[in-house]
Formats: sequence, structure tokens, C-alpha cells
Amino acid sequence: MTLLRKSVITGILTIILCVAGFIFLLRGCLAKYDERFIKPPALVFEKNGQTIIFSIVEFQKTTSYSQKGNSIRKSVNTQYYIQTNDGITADIISNKKIKSHKQVKNFPVEMLGASQHAAWLFMGEPMAFNPFTLEKIADIPLLEEKNPDLKGKFPAERQFYSFNSGDNNIYFTATDGTKWQLNTSTLAISPTTYKKGESMVKTKIAALENQLKNTQAEQDSLYQQKNYQPSADYRNKKITAAQYQQISKTYYTEREQLSKKRDSISAMIRLLEKNKQKAEETERDIENLQRLSTSFSQLKINQDTINGIWYGLFSVEEIEKLQERINNNPVYDETARRTLYTSQYGFSRNEDPVIHKSSLKNVAPNDYLAAGFLANKKTAQPIHVAGSGLFLVVHKEKIGREGNIILSGLSKNGQISWTYNTKLTEWTDWIFTGKMLYVFGVNNKNLSSNESNILHCINLEKGTATTFDYFHNKKQSN
Repeated sequence: MTLLRKSVITGILTIILCVAGFIFLLRGCLAKYDERFIKPPALVFEKNGQTIIFSIVEFQKTTSYSQKGNSIRKSVNTQYYIQTNDGITADIISNKKIKSHKQVKNFPVEMLGASQHAAWLFMGEPMAFNPFTLEKIADIPLLEEKNPDLKGKFPAERQFYSFNSGDNNIYFTATDGTKWQLNTSTLAISPTTYKKGESMVKTKIAALENQLKNTQAEQDSLYQQKNYQPSADYRNKKITAAQYQQISKTYYTEREQLSKKRDSISAMIRLLEKNKQKAEETERDIENLQRLSTSFSQLKINQDTINGIWYGLFSVEEIEKLQERINNNPVYDETARRTLYTSQYGFSRNEDPVIHKSSLKNVAPNDYLAAGFLANKKTAQPIHVAGSGLFLVVHKEKIGREGNIILSGLSKNGQISWTYNTKLTEWTDWIFTGKMLYVFGVNNKNLSSNESNILHCINLEKGTATTFDYFHNKKQSN
């Protein structure tokens, strides 16, 4: 009986081991078709000397596949995580599963923006997380708890939410059609007249005009309460001369304060009105830079001005055709080899900045293929490295789509301090923080152009970098 029992147990163990081995082997075969990538843009946060990159990671775990010729069809189980990486070393700090694909009823899943120390994203609903702890700060239930008057009125569709990078707040339309501002720092909600796509300059002017109107109303009220009425009361002997003089003294002091406030607001309105066209052009340039999968030509600007000196990256042919008016428009010839020129500049009768072409000179010993100054996405102006003052020049390794993008630190006298080949033919996104540049892209043939697997953390003082590959979920040697 004992021998029989041992044989049965041995048989069962053998079957279990065979099944486990088969499952392990099957999982190994399926795992090579798994895909992991981030959904750009990512966000960068700094706190107490620590810099982190916060991202949404999509993990597609293959559950079955079939192959016919070179075509592979597969079924996947998709899960969404949030993840943080060290901004210097690129090492993983932490990650956390948030939802599965089935739990997300409304798409897309994407990043909204950052406010103070909170990362806002849309994953079937607006959500916010502490990027340093990954603790959930906000979702619709939490927002309803904070704002009970809007319970049941938060829309579930992405199209009704707009993150404003100007003030880092979220504007949304409730299910009943009313318009609201969500303060992303306090989670408080207030009515708003904001319209998506409206010029921030126009919004500021409108707000200042409202302040001016309120100030004028305060002046009228002050006149009635501390000038007109006291005068009538004094004539009718309701107050004494001493009381009247004291009220009058207070009146003139407060009137002067309100007059200064009114004049200050009026001056700000005039200044904004004067620069309105230029400011709106800058806003459009910044908005265009926020788009993902920006083409190489859109990464760069070919002109800059610093302390009365104009700097330009142009080929000999381009410099001969250069217009005197300074602008941010890039030049597009991908076969041009460009070098650094400088000149003095001034202003036209219309106050437009213009180059003094008679003082143009070539200051750089070398030229670079399809070169331009890398644009700062927050200002739409060329980047200057904090401390060193270096320009960041982007150029190509070779012409055509297969040409990798190279980044170089260029001094104002035309000397190259360092060069770094990103080994990416396109950048999905880039983030500048003063002394670091974070570049995102895709170099995996299994991914599409809007799915990033590569993160470069580039030290702009040294020109060195650490790299993380989200697809393999590990650091990559450079």
C-alpha cells in the first residue's frame, strides 16, 4: 500500500512539474512579444535637491499569438502604471499599477501637466499623484468630496478638460454645461469664463480691465462716502470742522492710493496692448512646441540675440539671402552645412529688431549639418545652459530619415565644448531644466512614433548622459 501511495505521489509530482514547465516555456515564448513603453509627455519634478522623471507606462502583456509569414497577430492584456526615474542616474525609483485597459472607459490615456508637486493625468478620469510618493491626490470621487455642489457633474470624457500651462490649472465643462476652473493646488473649484485656445494675453488684458473697472468703482464709492457726504454733513452741521478735516485727510490719502493703483493697472494694459501681437506669436510658437513627435526642423531656431549681439546658424548661401528683420522662423534645407555668425543689431522705426548686416562675421571654425539652436519649449527661444551660457545646437549625423540627431554645446565664440550623439532619428519630446536636458524617443521597431522607449538624461555641463530603456525596463549602456 505504501509503495502504491509513493508511486501515485510521484506520478502527481511529475505531472505538476511537466505542467509548470510547459507554462514556464509558454510564458517565455509569449514574453518576447510583450511591449512596454511610456506615453509621452513625461514630467520633471525637483524637490530637496532630488530630480525625478514621472511617466505613464503602458505594459502590453501577450496572452496568445499566431504567426503567418512575417505577420504576427497577438492578444494582449494591457495595464497602465506610473513610474519615476532618477533625473541624474536614470535608475528606476518606483512604479505603481493604476488601472487595467478594461477599467478605462474613456480614452486617451495621457499626461495633462504638472502643478507644484502634483502630476495630473487623464486615465478614464482626471487624476493627480504625488510624484515623490505615487500617492493618489485626486480623482473624480475625491474632487466630488472636496466640491459637493458638483457631485455627479464631472464629465468622464477627456475632451471636456483643458490643462492651461499658463497658470497650471484645469478648466472643464460640467455635464450641465457650466464652466469651471479647477485649482490644481487646492482642488477648489470656481466658476470661470475661460475659453480653450483663448490667448493668455487677451485673458490678462480682460482681467486687468476688470480690475480697472473695480478700482474706478472704489474711487466713486470713496468720493461719495468721504467727500460728497461729509461735505453735506458739515454744511448741515451734522459733524464738526475737526471731524470734517479728519475725514477729508483720510479721503485724499485713500484717493491718492487708488489713483496710483489705477495708473499702474492702466500702464500694464497699455504695455500688454503694445506687445499683444508679438506675445500672441510667442504663445502660438510655444503651443506648437508642445506637440509630440515634433519633426527635426521644428526642434530648432536659427537666430538669437544676447546683450546687443545677434547670433545665427546659417550656411554661406543662406546668410547671403538673410533678411534684416530678426525672427524665430527656422530654415529647412536639411543638406545645408551651417556655421555660427554674429552681428550687432538695432531697431527699425516700427521697433522691430533688425540685423546690421554690415557687421556680420563668421566666428566658428567648423560647420554642422542642418544645424540650429535647440528651442526651449517653455519660451520658444533658444536654450542657454545655466552657468556656462552655452548654446545647445542640434544637427544631423547624415542627411535623410536615418540620420541620427546630434547635440553639441556651442560657446558664443564658436567653440564646441562637447558633442553627444543621441542615436535617435527623431525626438518624441525634450525637457530643459537649466543644467540637464531630458530627451525622449523611440528606437524599437516594435513601437510607433508616439510611443517612447528611450530616455536620455544629458548633463549639459559635461555633455555626458545616462540612458533608460522603458521597453526592457532597465538602464542602457552608452
